[in-house]
Amino acid sequence: MAQPANQRATTGERLTAQFYWWIGHVMVLVFGTTYYAKRPFGWQTANWYYTKAYMGALMSYAIVIYKTYGPPQLNLAFLHRLIVDENVEYLLLAFFWLMMKPMVVTLLPFVVFSLFHVITYTRSTLIPAVFPGVTLEIQRVRQEERSGTVRTGLSAAGRVSKYMGDWSSKYYSPALREVGVWEVAVVGAWIVLGAVTFQTPLLAPPFYFQFLRMRYALSAPTRAAFRRVRGFLDKMLTPPSASASVPGLVTDSYIRVRDFLIKIGDVIMDPAAQQQQQPQPQR
Repeated sequence: MAQPANQRATTGERLTAQFYWWIGHVMVLVFGTTYYAKRPFGWQTANWYYTKAYMGALMSYAIVIYKTYGPPQLNLAFLHRLIVDENVEYLLLAFFWLMMKPMVVTLLPFVVFSLFHVITYTRSTLIPAVFPGVTLEIQRVRQEERSGTVRTGLSAAGRVSKYMGDWSSKYYSPALREVGVWEVAVVGAWIVLGAVTFQTPLLAPPFYFQFLRMRYALSAPTRAAFRRVRGFLDKMLTPPSASASVPGLVTDSYIRVRDFLIKIGDVIMDPAAQQQQQPQPQR
């Protein structure tokens, strides 16, 4: 999950940048939710909200990247830092989806990310700005909860802020796990099937699988998502747990594809070991 800008800017600049970063995520959340609400009733009207949601995503990720790295630099070290930054990966992905024909499955991860970003910034920055005593109020109540002697009540703003924090803490990690599976299984399968049936551009599968390759190399939740998908498919398609109605051709094809992807994953995580396994040229 992409993170907000770092602390290098001055306080005023950081608050201003973070506010517009928050506005971008509000756009993703509001327009993305509206898109999914309107999509069953007509794709033409809904696609306007789809476009605006991705524009919000580009706005937020661009602000994070600029505040983190500053103006672009023409050197390999700067380029390498960009390549391994997940904010850059999601910025490029959002731009790619914006340029492509709208696909209903692609926007959901961005909406989920934005939900937690909006909650966090609202709770940690906006509410304390309007109600300055809320932070100390919640800290005092939490200390009383740990000691088992709750004597102080919370104001309305304090209750809202505390609920937002508790809800986010409870669902943040599970949501990221499910988003990882969605990115691997649902979006990946949708793109492959779309390319096979000529519903999506042929450029989409290689671009998206390059994105997944980078996520696999850099993100433990993405690797865990691949393991979950593999475990589910193994159970459904391979003996002894697979149903007898599953054709042998399907099982054999799945095993070949699975083993091929496992080899690719091994190369991504340990390219040096893969090179050592290759036969050395004779001299």
